[in-house]
Amino acid sequence: MTGDRQGQPQAPEVFSLPERIGRLYFRIALPMVGASLLVGAVGASANSQRVIVALTGMTVVGALLHLLLPARWHDVVRRAFPVMAIAFVLTVALLSGVGGLPGDSLLLSVVLLLAPGTVLAWSLLFMDDARMGRLVGLGLTVSATLLVWRWQQAGLQPALTGTTPLLLLVVCLTVVSYGAAFTEINRRYLDGEQAQRQDPLTGLLNRRAFDEHTRRAHPPGTALAVLDIDHFKRVNDTHGHTAGDRVLRGVADVMLDVLAGRGQVYRWGGEEFALLLPSGGADLSAEAAGLLEQIRAEVARRTFTGGQRVTLSAGLSTVQPGETVQAAFERADAALREAKAGGRDRVVSRLPPEPPGLPS
Repeated sequence: MTGDRQGQPQAPEVFSLPERIGRLYFRIALPMVGASLLVGAVGASANSQRVIVALTGMTVVGALLHLLLPARWHDVVRRAFPVMAIAFVLTVALLSGVGGLPGDSLLLSVVLLLAPGTVLAWSLLFMDDARMGRLVGLGLTVSATLLVWRWQQAGLQPALTGTTPLLLLVVCLTVVSYGAAFTEINRRYLDGEQAQRQDPLTGLLNRRAFDEHTRRAHPPGTALAVLDIDHFKRVNDTHGHTAGDRVLRGVADVMLDVLAGRGQVYRWGGEEFALLLPSGGADLSAEAAGLLEQIRAEVARRTFTGGQRVTLSAGLSTVQPGETVQAAFERADAALREAKAGGRDRVVSRLPPEPPGLPS
């Protein structure tokens, strides 16, 4: 069971890694490349200027689309732009050669400088999709090599030697290989980091992830609940730990099904769980209590593998302005103890005390 299958959000970040790299590429790197191309085109031949202006226009369009479109469209821009760039290079290659668009030393310099750097940039741009990174990298490698080869066939002199297309091919393929290796290393690192924050039995986020998430600021009104399976030791003692593991996984599935992505579920340890529900309404505590009651009722209703039936007790509180999540956790934990003492199989809410000086 993985975080993606569960559908619960992972550690909240302002931007994901692909989004951050995309912003760096489209909003900083591309405008700088476009400006450099325009400066270099001053005084160049008319043919060079036409190609460079068209290439600059494409970089400007890519940068503006990424800047102006909503974030949900950024991945479309990220995937479409390399395809457009490869198509552009192939078009120039088809128009070049003997009797076609003549190359010159300026255009050759642009290709030799931009092609390897762009292949590397695209490897980083698709760190989350190594296959796409390799495909666009190889596509640009082939199209740029074809372009330089056609200039060679047309007799571009004196800048172009007979081995230039081969050298460009080797350099770009090397960059593609190194980019793929780096992407794989990064994937393994992220998988290891995720594994350290995930409970292997239930697939839920674990206590380490809970501690990391709750160290961040949470908006006032965030609900926090602590849940415990009642008399869980009896399950292990009577039916064995394998049956107990099935119950833990089943209870975790119930919580994820009821929340349906509206909060984060953590396995706190043993048979205890924690739940964070972000603020989203005027009376979040009532909404959270309703969700907890649904979880409690569904667990009590369900028969787990081997005919096991269990119940849940839960304590609930909310984060108040100016206080830490830990303070709300302590109240929720106290509410859980109250639920246990009151007979179990129930949800108890413990609201924070009102600030002093306010009328009761």
